[in-house]
Amino acid sequence: MVQRTDAELVALARCGDKAAFSRLIERYQPLAFRFARSIVVQTDIAQDLVQEAFLQAYLSLDRLREVNHFQSWLCGIVLNVCRSYLRHRNRKVTLLSFEETMGGLQVDINPFIATSPDPMTVAEEQELYGLVLEAVNALSPKNRTATRLFYFEQLTLNEIANFLGISITAVKGRLHKARKQLKEQLSPLYMKTNANALKPQRNDAMIQVKIADIVPYPEQDNPTSYVAVLWDEKERQFLPIWVGIWSGETIGQSLNETSLPRPMTFQLMANLLNAASIELESVQIEAIREYTYCASVSLRCGDHIRQVDARPSDAIALALQMLRPIYVDQELMEQQGMKVPAEFESFPLARGFTYLKNKQAEELAKSQELRERFSKEETATSKQAERNQILMNFLLGCD
Repeated sequence: MVQRTDAELVALARCGDKAAFSRLIERYQPLAFRFARSIVVQTDIAQDLVQEAFLQAYLSLDRLREVNHFQSWLCGIVLNVCRSYLRHRNRKVTLLSFEETMGGLQVDINPFIATSPDPMTVAEEQELYGLVLEAVNALSPKNRTATRLFYFEQLTLNEIANFLGISITAVKGRLHKARKQLKEQLSPLYMKTNANALKPQRNDAMIQVKIADIVPYPEQDNPTSYVAVLWDEKERQFLPIWVGIWSGETIGQSLNETSLPRPMTFQLMANLLNAASIELESVQIEAIREYTYCASVSLRCGDHIRQVDARPSDAIALALQMLRPIYVDQELMEQQGMKVPAEFESFPLARGFTYLKNKQAEELAKSQELRERFSKEETATSKQAERNQILMNFLLGCD
């Protein structure tokens, strides 16, 4: 029997030949099962997930752009199916959301205008992708597979080793050889593409803005994040920045001048700067990289000024705490800002302020109630002694 290539079997399967796809299943099921089992451990669950992955692969065959790379494409599907299973099984609330960690994500929802990518940019990116893909395909089969799994499918070294049935050291060796060859081939292309980027460029034109609103996103009783709206009153344009829930509520507390019984994080930071005789001059939202805004904080200590890298959410919260100006790079505002049509004369409405003010009032009332209840309970010293004894037993390992 003639041994058909993956590309031939994929082409036949696309034409409705189920036997051809069955041959692909026979060829890659052991690898797929071993890979799935390394992720989910349980044998029976791994078998079910592999079946689901093959079903998804069969239904998505028309979307496979490079028929010669069915193996790595299938690997990505198996990985996604396994990760999806683990996410649903172990769904937990994380301490820090992705928005909180990044501290200032791009909001890609424009309520006034519809945008589309620049055709020239799209053409350049497609051409660059084609050249890189051509260089990857020129690698040896083993190095090419490892490279595609690591860089295209975003698998870890351990996952690649499990999928290919080799050691992690062997995976590292293949990737090292691949990187060395790719560097030789793509270095001239990189220098040409980034010729302008290598020159230091800085746009000193900055626009002073104010916080127009802090909006719960999505608009519901329990928001998962907030959008800080930076308002350029002169040009009637605003820049929305997606921040985490903790950062959003902290900014809202400063905007509403909420009085708290003890200094919180940014009040402590302000007190530390004042104690060290360090003046916060301003904060700047300077650029956007990979959908994340970048900010800096200008600090003056005597005759010296230092620029400190910061998340936009932290920089904004600190500026509000210390009553210092906030600036946005003019070019950044032109690229990412949103113009408000003339008919919206009353914009911004600051609806988020009212929401946060009411929410904070409710939380402070609950906090006060708990403090009063705790204070009444503490009148009985025996209860405090009992708590101390429980703590001591735990620390010393006593039953």
